[in-house]
Amino acid sequence: MLVQIDSREKDRVQSAKEYYEQQGLEVEVCELEIGDYLFDNQVCFEFKQIPDFISSIQEGRVFNQAINMIENYPYSFVMIYGDLYQRTKAIIKSKEYVPMNIEQYIGSISSLNRYTTVLQCYNHVIQEAYFTMMKQAEKCLLKRPIVKKFPKKHKNAAYNYLSYCIYGVSGKKAQAIVDELEISTLEDLLYLDHNQLTNIDGIGPKLADRIINTIQSETYE
Repeated sequence: MLVQIDSREKDRVQSAKEYYEQQGLEVEVCELEIGDYLFDNQVCFEFKQIPDFISSIQEGRVFNQAINMIENYPYSFVMIYGDLYQRTKAIIKSKEYVPMNIEQYIGSISSLNRYTTVLQCYNHVIQEAYFTMMKQAEKCLLKRPIVKKFPKKHKNAAYNYLSYCIYGVSGKKAQAIVDELEISTLEDLLYLDHNQLTNIDGIGPKLADRIINTIQSETYE
């Protein structure tokens, strides 16, 4: 299998080249017109680290990129790379309000194609993302693409943030927080305090600290 790596991938070029060569793949570094990684000229991936994914949402680039891939290749995917801490930090540092929850954007991109077009890697080891793309490409070339079901979209932005962006907060706990404290917006989360959270069943002092620290971390940078 041939994998072509866009030469504009900068610091990822060398690590991706070394990884795929170790897997026995033929590797070519070139300037790709569409996408960042291309397997056997059929399976195309746009690689987004989480800060770039958020900025591409705000600028509208990600949808154009996804559409271009779909129009030119039989299989196309957006690979989103970044652990929960990186995701939370990037969301807080983004200066503009993102009107849709990130998971809703992921679902919207996915709906562009009959195959799932979004993959996510939460592992901080980037080779895990390279591995995921390789295995996805193998399955596509065998006509067995990976199909993934996405979490149900929720109208409550506070629920989405709590359940998708804070480690240790399950959907059930997120629902309890928004129901008992009657919150619905991202701004509401800024006013949570430790006592409010620990009064909710299933939320102990450590988890309450994590929630507050995650929300408030670098808010003013």
